[in-house]
Amino acid sequence: MALWNQRDIIPPVVLNAPCKSKHIKQQIMALTTTCCNMLNYYSALSTFEKSAAFLTRFCNRWKNRLRNMHGFQIMRRINQTLVRVKNLDLVRALMDFHSFLPESSYIEKEVNLPVRSNLEYVLLRMQTLSKLLLRIVCLCKQAARYHLKQVANKFLFNLYSMFLGLMGELWLFARSVSRRTDHFYSELYTALAILPVTKETWLPESYQFPTSLSSWHGDEFVREILHCADMNSVFDLGADSSIFSLLQHRGMDEDENLLSRSEKAVEKGEETGHASFSSVPKTMLSQSFRSDTGEVISRTDNPPGKGPRKKNLYFDPAKLDHIRSKFHVQQFISQERSKRTDTPNDAITSGISEARFGDLNVRLMKQYNRLSSAEFVIFFKEQFLDLIKIEH
Repeated sequence: MALWNQRDIIPPVVLNAPCKSKHIKQQIMALTTTCCNMLNYYSALSTFEKSAAFLTRFCNRWKNRLRNMHGFQIMRRINQTLVRVKNLDLVRALMDFHSFLPESSYIEKEVNLPVRSNLEYVLLRMQTLSKLLLRIVCLCKQAARYHLKQVANKFLFNLYSMFLGLMGELWLFARSVSRRTDHFYSELYTALAILPVTKETWLPESYQFPTSLSSWHGDEFVREILHCADMNSVFDLGADSSIFSLLQHRGMDEDENLLSRSEKAVEKGEETGHASFSSVPKTMLSQSFRSDTGEVISRTDNPPGKGPRKKNLYFDPAKLDHIRSKFHVQQFISQERSKRTDTPNDAITSGISEARFGDLNVRLMKQYNRLSSAEFVIFFKEQFLDLIKIEH
């Protein structure tokens, strides 16, 4: 089995080593900038994840009724590939690697840099991501051709038109993410030469990383990802229907940046003040990447003549007296997040939305390295009590 296709591969230990920075300051700054851009990009793919969630819902909703339809079988294969993309957890690997890079623009004569094996693991995960995205692009095209035939035959028009639109959206987003992944890979590959090497090797001796993902994939990547179709080209499916003459395809990829544009539009409507990845303590940053688990809704009927039971809104500040250091704050936040996911009724912040709870984490991250342990504990208690009062 190819190395990129191994799901149970053991990552190397996250290490750093001292390195002279006399002739490589520009490369170190470029590497740090690339890692920050990658974290900002891969952690903001909510539109892509929403489309994938729609596909999962469709596959579960009509898995019995359409199980023998060829196009629906392809959709289930796409869903399995998207689940595997979700389980890659590339952001976590980037966080581990980014945690040892210098945070400021000033670089000392001798700095501690992550070892080469950590960057090799990130590149290997990007190879896996690129392969899976290429598979999604090809399968989306096959499914779209089949759904288009069914729409032309007026068979379950409402369902297959919806499937066709979803396939086009996933195809568009997968191509865009694949192109950005190829660009990021090429920038990271140049940093292999400046990182220190450890004695223990975790890759096979004969394994060599390609210089770019486009050259590694070959003609298929150029044809499916980089190629732009003619403006007036149409699908030739061998069916006599006027619907094909009404479908015109964009030759230039004008919608390639639809994913990034939609994310920017959402960010404009949100409150300002979100911390960038370069200014947030990296040991706590990974907590903000967890997705919203939703809010548990009780389905128990209320007794007749009585309204819904209300939770006790009073919170005793004495419950926070045991928190006396930064470590206690981290432990409390970790336990509270686990309770919100596993046992929401036992969580103190059960009635607080995930967005506001995440904002609290961001505010704590910004002050983690600036304040002393005692000052940070006081700041945490003030912010936490304000959050409880505002929500209640």
